[in-house]
Amino acid sequence: MVTGSARWDLEANKINQYVVGAGYVDDCFVLAANYVIAYSYSAGTTPPVLNKTYLLTIGLRTIGVNSVGF
Repeated sequence: MVTGSARWDLEANKINQYVVGAGYVDDCFVLAANYVIAYSYSAGTTPPVLNKTYLLTIGLRTIGVNSVGF
């Protein structure tokens, strides 16, 4: 599976997050990696604060799903 998304900030009237990822999902197992770029807008003319995150998700249906971000 390949995923991608964008999130729109209604107050700032701008996109504030992009996500790109890839992974494998079946009935019993999940393995996925995502790259997230998020912006935090503040009032005035200050530039947005940028946050980049890598997210790794591993899951087994009978045990549960764990995610680690770095």
